[in-house]
Amino acid sequence: MSIDHLQIQIINCGKDFECATLDALVRSTNPQHKTKYLQTLAANLDNDFKWYLAVATVSEEVVAWTCFFIDKSLAFHGLFSGILGKLYRVFPFKFKTAFIASPIAEYNMIHISDQYKPFESLIVDKLIDETLRFLKTEKLRLVIVKDHIHPYSSDYFNQKFVHLHFLPGTFIDLEGIHACEHMCRTECTGGCHCFDGYLMSLKKKWRANIRNKKNRRKDDLVIEVIDATNLSPEQNARCHELYHQTRNKQELKHECLGPSYFCTCSREFGESCKMLVAKVDENIIGFAQLLEAEDDVINVRMGMDYNYNKEYNLYYHLLYENISYCIRNKKKKLYTSQTCYRPKLEMGAKLLPLHSYVHFTNPLLHRFLGGAIAKNCACYSELIQTDRPSEVLSKHKLCNH
Repeated sequence: MSIDHLQIQIINCGKDFECATLDALVRSTNPQHKTKYLQTLAANLDNDFKWYLAVATVSEEVVAWTCFFIDKSLAFHGLFSGILGKLYRVFPFKFKTAFIASPIAEYNMIHISDQYKPFESLIVDKLIDETLRFLKTEKLRLVIVKDHIHPYSSDYFNQKFVHLHFLPGTFIDLEGIHACEHMCRTECTGGCHCFDGYLMSLKKKWRANIRNKKNRRKDDLVIEVIDATNLSPEQNARCHELYHQTRNKQELKHECLGPSYFCTCSREFGESCKMLVAKVDENIIGFAQLLEAEDDVINVRMGMDYNYNKEYNLYYHLLYENISYCIRNKKKKLYTSQTCYRPKLEMGAKLLPLHSYVHFTNPLLHRFLGGAIAKNCACYSELIQTDRPSEVLSKHKLCNH
C-alpha cells in the first residue's frame, strides 16, 4: 500500500457528489459530520457562504476528505479581550475567510480511511496544501482549520499555521450511571433513582445546588423530549425565533441558520433528531436540538425566550432534562458544546481540548496578528491543561467564556 498516486479534488457542494463513499469514512459517533447534515446546513444558512469538499483519492478510492466554506466578511466580535478588544470595537475589521470544517458542527475532523492511517500526516498535509492553493484563486485573507479533536503535528503545519487552543468542547460522561434493569422510558418500579446516581458523582456543593434548582422548578414548566418530526410548522418557526434570541446574545458568531433549518433537519434525520422542548401554557419558551448516535447524544444548539429565562431557570432545567433523557436511554456521553463553561463544569462536564489553526495569506498579518490571536487565546490553553478549571475561569473573568 502506498500513496504515490494521491490526488486531491476540490468539489463545489452545489454539484452532485457521492455521499455514501464519503460517509463511509465518518464514525458512527459523529452524525453531525455526515454529508446529509452538511448539506442541510449548506441549504439552510442565511449567510452568503460558498461550500466545497476537499477529497483525497488513491486510484479513485476515497481515502480522506473534509469540507470547507468561504465567508465573504467574517467579523471577530467577541474574540479579543483587553486593549486589543477595545481597539477592535472602535476599528472593527472583516476578512474574507475560509474555514476548513463545518461552520456549526463542533469537534470536526479530517476523515481518513483506517487503512490509510499510517499515512495520515502526509495525506493531511497534501489535502490542506491543495486547498490553500485553490483558495489563493479566491483572494482569501485568512484560513482557519477549525475545532479539530486531534492535533496535526507536522513541519508543514508549523510553517503555515499558528496553532490555537481555542474554545474547548464539553461533555458529560454518563457511562454506568443507569442502574435500573429497565430503560426507564416510563417510571421504573419503585421510582427511578438514576438521576440521583448521577448527582452522587458530583461534588457536594454542586449536588446541593442542582437539587435546590430542581426543587424550585415552577409547576407550570413542562419539558419533554419529542421526535423533531412531530413539531408543527408553527412550532419550528417558534424554535427558529428562540434560536435567534440566543444567537444574538453571543458575541462570537458568524453562521446564521435560515428559517427552514429545523424542519429540514427533522425530515432528513428522522428519529435520530429530537427536540427537547420547554413549555408554559403550551407556549414554547425554550428548546434544545439533539442528534442521537448509538451511544451518545449531541446537544447541537439551544434557544430560549429571555423574558422567561431567569424566572424559570430555563438554561439549567433544559440541561437537567437533557441529562435525564440520556440516562433513561443508557447513553454514555452527552456532548454539550462550547462556551458557558462554569455551569457545565458544575454539572460534571469535562473539557475536551480542541485544536484550531490560523493562516493569514499576508506574511506581515500572519506574523503580527496571528501572534496576537494566539496570545489572546492563551487562557483557553490554560483552561484545558489545568486540574482546577474553575480557578482559571475566575482568573480570566474578562475573557469571553
